[in-house]
Amino acid sequence: MTLIGCSGFPVPATKYLKEFDGVELADTHLGVPGPALVRRWRREAPAGFRFTAVAPKELLSDGLKPSAASESAWQSFLPIARELAAERVVLPSPPEATDSKAWRSAFGQLFARLAQSDPSLEFVWDPPPSWSLKDADAAVKDLKVTVARDPLRHPPVSRGSLAYYRLAGPAGHKSRYEDQALEAAAEAIRATRADAVWVIFTNVDMYADARRLAKLLGA
Repeated sequence: MTLIGCSGFPVPATKYLKEFDGVELADTHLGVPGPALVRRWRREAPAGFRFTAVAPKELLSDGLKPSAASESAWQSFLPIARELAAERVVLPSPPEATDSKAWRSAFGQLFARLAQSDPSLEFVWDPPPSWSLKDADAAVKDLKVTVARDPLRHPPVSRGSLAYYRLAGPAGHKSRYEDQALEAAAEAIRATRADAVWVIFTNVDMYADARRLAKLLGA
């Protein structure tokens, strides 16, 4: 199963839900969507539509240390994730996170702490681009965390239950992918051997780029 989608709704949700099979809900990173809005997304989503949800930004402050603000944001987030039956909680990384022993330890402790609040939760972590995959994998070893990859920078996932690719733009969030780059991404995705493959665009042209990649893959 290969699912292609966007981080957030780049077009009205009603339109998006008709065109894609899943979404990485980004609204939850900045605040708590209203219950009525969440219920509407769930109601309007067709059968089989799938959600992941981005964790609150408060978790990423102060070197990932626990605080009253981060705990409050997390507890407000959990009911939304459950209402949407979100399959994974997606955690991005603060830009200041260096590939160091201290930061690797901080991420491992954060995921362990979040898992204690609900052992059924599974996570996707998008480490900073400067990190090696080896170091990122080591930081979350033995935790229920899938390390996100970029199909244009990393080798295809060769095994496992989930491959989660995030495409943030070739030159940052405000850039779009040229045809050659999308063709290379499609090749990497075809070579992936995980049971389920999520491909999420997070750049400013995510809607157009996701549609173009879906056409290339026949998805």
